[in-house]
Amino acid sequence: MNPVEALDELIDQLDKGVASDASPVERLAPEESSAGDAIDRVLASSPRRSSVRSLREDDAVVSFRRELVDGLIRVDTAGQVLQLLSQVVGAVLTGRA
Repeated sequence: MNPVEALDELIDQLDKGVASDASPVERLAPEESSAGDAIDRVLASSPRRSSVRSLREDDAVVSFRRELVDGLIRVDTAGQVLQLLSQVVGAVLTGRA
């Protein structure tokens, strides 16, 4: 597998991991009998939102891909690093499932 393919595979794995975690978190309402503390106020507040985006379009990844294709980064070194990262990410995502 060439380094560009390894980079694409790594980003695909990350995208799939984010998509599998995208389900909303169900919050439990605080009990009616409690006086209410800080935790109850946080639980009763509106859900927090976060912005999740693919790394594929990130400036750092675009620059890395361009330099890799242009030969400014040693291909064998980049390939080894990307394959290692892909294995680690795959293991982490599998462990979460």
